[in-house]
Amino acid sequence: MDKKVHFIAAAIQDCQETIRATDVKVGALLAGMLLPFAQISNIWKYLEDLSIAIESQSVTVIFLALWFSTIFALVCTISAIDNPAAHIVNEGTCQGAFYGAKLYDFSFLDSFLNRKVVKANKDITNFSQAYPDSINDIELELSFEHMKLMYIREIKLHRLDFALKLSILWFVVGISSFIYFKSIA
Repeated sequence: MDKKVHFIAAAIQDCQETIRATDVKVGALLAGMLLPFAQISNIWKYLEDLSIAIESQSVTVIFLALWFSTIFALVCTISAIDNPAAHIVNEGTCQGAFYGAKLYDFSFLDSFLNRKVVKANKDITNFSQAYPDSINDIELELSFEHMKLMYIREIKLHRLDFALKLSILWFVVGISSFIYFKSIA
């Protein structure tokens, strides 16, 4: 194998590691955003009292909208990404042999059960024919996989950044509301 193939393989590994690290960060932030649910009755009481004091539900609506939007953004970030090959220009030239996508078709039941009826869409001979034969084809397939991983990495980082900004805004609104309510109470 030549140096270019090793370079692409190293880049693929780096993308995979970044995706894993991002998922860990998202999981930690998601856990942090879910923790306040244990105190929802106290939070609701403060929001209710604040709404009465300022004669408006706007703070409650903003606080809850930011909270749930942040949680939703984090769940979207950690969830499976749609087929990244659909986001690559001229992706039809590559077989996708590295990842082997769509080799199996799963149904709703497969979310809960390991069913023996689920079989590969190709036999071993047909599947092995998708492997590239030349160094140039290997480079193309690896580049294709790298581009798919870059899409996943970038969308996850974008969503994490958005969720972080929402969570900071949610925190600022919550703390400001709490301090304001305590100052007028």
